Amino acid sequence: MRFNLCIHYLLVLCLFSFCSKKANLNLNGEAVKIHESISQYKIFANIQKDHLSPIPNGFRYDLNTALFSDYAKKDRVIFLPDGTNMEYDSEKEFQLPIGSIISKTFSLPENFRTFSGQAGKRIETRLLIHQPKGWFAVSYVWNEENTDAFISYAGESIPVKFNNEKGEEDSFFYSVPSRNQCASCHQAYEGRTQTIVPIGIKARHLNKTYAFENTTENQLKLMEKKGLLTGLPVFGVSKLADAFDTNETIENRARAYLEINCAHCHQTRAAGGINSKLILSYDESEGSLFGVCKTPGSAGKGGGGLRYDVVPGHPEESILHYRMATKDPGAMMPQIGRALVHREGVQLIYDWIKDMPSKDCP
Repeated sequence: MRFNLCIHYLLVLCLFSFCSKKANLNLNGEAVKIHESISQYKIFANIQKDHLSPIPNGFRYDLNTALFSDYAKKDRVIFLPDGTNMEYDSEKEFQLPIGSIISKTFSLPENFRTFSGQAGKRIETRLLIHQPKGWFAVSYVWNEENTDAFISYAGESIPVKFNNEKGEEDSFFYSVPSRNQCASCHQAYEGRTQTIVPIGIKARHLNKTYAFENTTENQLKLMEKKGLLTGLPVFGVSKLADAFDTNETIENRARAYLEINCAHCHQTRAAGGINSKLILSYDESEGSLFGVCKTPGSAGKGGGGLRYDVVPGHPEESILHYRMATKDPGAMMPQIGRALVHREGVQLIYDWIKDMPSKDCP
């Protein structure tokens, strides 16, 4: 009897160990199980109300210019399976091994009046999980206590109150994307095949100096030093400008802003670029393709009665500026991912168009 109880105990222990290991497959190069909560992935070693610590092999990173998301602060982490690395690509997304997870946690700043971007209350964490059949995108919404986040396939609208520029109380609904909305921004075409791809994991976005816990150095070189990246060339790595660094030219700043905020759709591999023929990738050099004197291909009523995407010297006549500056759901761009107007971004694009040599479009 005692022997049978012992065997039973060992079997239960084995099964428990197996299940525990199974729940942490994100770090062994196999398919990652999709969990109901962030804590079940075990990618964060310490989840506290005011602090979120990734496990030791999680790599925190930043971008030269970030996507605007209603002034939310973002904490980005790459998790690779043990003993694996990313493959460098000079133009496209880096190749990440099966089992990788890209995590992005959104927090709203405590002082919304100044939009200072300091850490605040966590709202959501988005995961891109590399499965054998491709990338899987899913969002998790944090509970009121900020102790865990739970899966949200359908997305959510979360009411947020803040003080506007006049000090008056205002509010908006922060939108957590559904799975389909996640896919709509991350979709790309390879020939006739539609896939989901990461957006920010490119050399030109990651090539920057970043302050890590114990050092300040170039992100790509540190990734290489840690064995997380292979194929990094010694010279010639492309780099986008910081859109709000006034030491950069207005051209470089504006094109960098449009690249990260718009070119995931408005590129040659995605629906926005294919349908509208408006290509906002940084390396697009033909003016008519990034909107100069170009009539819209698919704006419909969203053009605000204007004729051209970009009229050099005249931002007030440019559809690109109009759609960034409006909150009309039928006209605003991007169509998802924001409820507020990015004042600094809109001003940047205004100044960029205004700075162009004035030209009458035909």
